[in-house]
Amino acid sequence: MKKSFAFVMSLLLLMLLFGALPAFAANGPITWGSSVTVTNINTFTDAGTDARGLHPGTFGAEYPRMIKLANGNWLAVAAIYDNNGYTKVSWGGTRLQVFLSTDNCRTWSLAATLWEDGRDLDNGQFAQLPNGDILLAMRSVRWQESYQLKVYKSTNGGSAWSYLSTIDENNGSPGSLGNPDKGVYEPHMGFLDDGSLAVYYANEKHVTGSPSYSQIVSEKISTNGGASWGSEIYVAWDPSNSGARPGMPVWTKMSNGQYMVAFEVCGTQSCNIFTKKSSDGKTWSSGIGTQVPSQQGGPYILSLSDGRLALISNSNVVSMSNNYGASWYTNDAPAFGNSLWGAIYQTGANEIAYIDSVNRSVGGHNIQVRFGSLLTSYSNDFAANDNGWARYGGTWGVSGGTYNVTSGSADKSVLTPYPSKRNFTLQGDIKLNNAGQGSLIFNVTNPATGTDSFTGYGAGIDSGTGTLWLGRFNNGYTQLSSASMSIATGTWYTMKVVVNEGNIKVYVGDMSTSKINFTDTTYTNGTVGVRGGFSNSVSFDNVSVN
Repeated sequence: MKKSFAFVMSLLLLMLLFGALPAFAANGPITWGSSVTVTNINTFTDAGTDARGLHPGTFGAEYPRMIKLANGNWLAVAAIYDNNGYTKVSWGGTRLQVFLSTDNCRTWSLAATLWEDGRDLDNGQFAQLPNGDILLAMRSVRWQESYQLKVYKSTNGGSAWSYLSTIDENNGSPGSLGNPDKGVYEPHMGFLDDGSLAVYYANEKHVTGSPSYSQIVSEKISTNGGASWGSEIYVAWDPSNSGARPGMPVWTKMSNGQYMVAFEVCGTQSCNIFTKKSSDGKTWSSGIGTQVPSQQGGPYILSLSDGRLALISNSNVVSMSNNYGASWYTNDAPAFGNSLWGAIYQTGANEIAYIDSVNRSVGGHNIQVRFGSLLTSYSNDFAANDNGWARYGGTWGVSGGTYNVTSGSADKSVLTPYPSKRNFTLQGDIKLNNAGQGSLIFNVTNPATGTDSFTGYGAGIDSGTGTLWLGRFNNGYTQLSSASMSIATGTWYTMKVVVNEGNIKVYVGDMSTSKINFTDTTYTNGTVGVRGGFSNSVSFDNVSVN
């Protein structure tokens, strides 16, 4: 984050010139709703730029993080600019403020303000110990002379804080730790399986070492609740290029038991976002890992309760993974416009909260939370309409409580927003009004008008060949499996498709025994839909995803 201001300005310029990142072909699975303001620091007439070259009078607040406490309350922390800075007044410096919500992040009140005279505080991040005590890690800086990562503790729910420990530090005479800088930044704490407390952070101290690294991601572990910290562990570094700058790390434990850390890599990788995995959260392979597409600068990663991963960055869109980071897909709708250093949290079974430093018209940022609905299930008996369905070719209509298509070239209609999950059950009723085929399609991406114009899977019935089929599509068709069955026109057939870790089972009529059982892991995300045949009429009803 220290080195990010030139990058931030270029990123904001690109946003203004080109707008949001390219949209995914079918919207979803997050639909953004209302937002609330946590804090909006008043502007003031400052005495000039501070130690970071910023005009603190308009800058407001930045770098928010939250935590849900054991009692159900939420805390948020953000850095605030409310004075002229320590270069102008001895007691000055960026402060941290802690805010409390007792209604699931809908309203916030100021709980505490933390400061250290003559130092800039920022990068606040929480953890709660099993005994209920709350820890707040932060960076404490006098630029180019003193860099410290400190931990404060609260024993009363966040309204009072006292110093507990120092994670790492580098101190020297004024100016001695600059050109290049040799600081430590951006701590992120969490618990490992053995109950120990781990913290990851960005570390420039090895720039003077041999081998030399401009910046790496480091880790330390505490076995006594943050009172002291063990030896440094290398997490992300580039042995092939000392100019690489992995930093701003955030980590999460995935539902498969592994740990994943996400970080930006500036210096050599344009601040693109990379991830690495570890089986125990303590041992990490060499290198900078794997890049996440469409994400740049200041990441935050979260493992959702359903096993999916959600990742954000200064790109302001959410990427999700159904396969523990092997591939990613991007929710096309941004939570905010221009914003920086956000974080995401799960606030309900089907809800996430995106907290961010949001640009404001008077300059700088305020802190806002926007709530997003995660679509995890869907059903429609087509008694009213097909709202939320996007049609690609054919003649579609809702009448008589069914969804009907006259199809010339396997025309399709897909659901948007959609519940994109790794494991799910898709069910629907299909009736061939005349000879031909009809199908359910799933894990659909890139739909377009035209025969086989999408990627994903389909399971369908064909009266002409007396076949139940399962196929994979990629602007072409590959049959995966089939089963013979008698299929009549004018008759309703209930089809169920069960997808579980890439295993696809297809049921028709008898829901106790699958007619097709096939495993294919080519596609792990996307929307669902219905598909007609070639010069025939098909009706669909009671489509559901669970």
